[in-house]
Amino acid sequence: MSDDKDVASWWNGKAAVVTGAARGQGAAEALRLLQAGATVYALDVLPESDATWAELRAAAGEDAERLRIRVADVARESDWLALADEISAAGVPLYGLVNNAGVTLRKTVTETTHAEWRRLLDINLDGPFLAIRNLAALMPQGAAIVNTSSTAGLTGYFSAAYTASKWALRGLTRAASLELAGRGIRVNTVCPGLVETPMIMQPNAVHDAGRARLFYEGNRDATPLSRGADADEIAAAVMFLLGPEASFITGADLPVDGGMTGGGVYWRIGKSTGNL
Repeated sequence: MSDDKDVASWWNGKAAVVTGAARGQGAAEALRLLQAGATVYALDVLPESDATWAELRAAAGEDAERLRIRVADVARESDWLALADEISAAGVPLYGLVNNAGVTLRKTVTETTHAEWRRLLDINLDGPFLAIRNLAALMPQGAAIVNTSSTAGLTGYFSAAYTASKWALRGLTRAASLELAGRGIRVNTVCPGLVETPMIMQPNAVHDAGRARLFYEGNRDATPLSRGADADEIAAAVMFLLGPEASFITGADLPVDGGMTGGGVYWRIGKSTGNL
């Protein structure tokens, strides 16, 4: 195992890719990697003129010189091919890939249209598939991939397309971890629960602002720690899985959910009966 000095300097001279990096969890992950010394390719569909990119640059401070903002659609293979060519030409070895980009849709099976189903899976599942397919060849021994699943990928959840995408992403992780193990590349999933980002409170066609608030409060009430995570708490777990301290972990799912999945149904029962 690497000593503390090696771990502290491990990202120097290395590159990483983070999708959905303009805000929320992705921005927190990009900042963590920049602070550790990595060159970060930050991908998002938001135009470079969007204010969130300026906020990311400002938060990065002097580390922004290693920030490479790229406007890209993760569901479009041509964007991944272009990025692969760019990274290869830059000559900085790619040691990290964080498939964070994702969208949600709080609709049941019968409420979801085929077009909605297809769009969500294009982003949440095809995006990580295309990323691994096109970037894995650039990654040397010791590199790592982290896919962002969810507690919805560990249990039942009424949101049909979102749940299916997050369960499937865990399957993709297992398959990729087996294929890439021989090259010394690790692949894992992080499974966040309630996270305090704008998406959790976002109204949609099914949940207006009032129901979105009830959805948020229901998630918090189902979390033994009785709060949502800060995006940086998820980023910390991602950094662990990407780095040398997790060198013998691959094909695994790491819940970062305040005890939501660990407590299961009996947490709610114990709480309602006054035993917890």
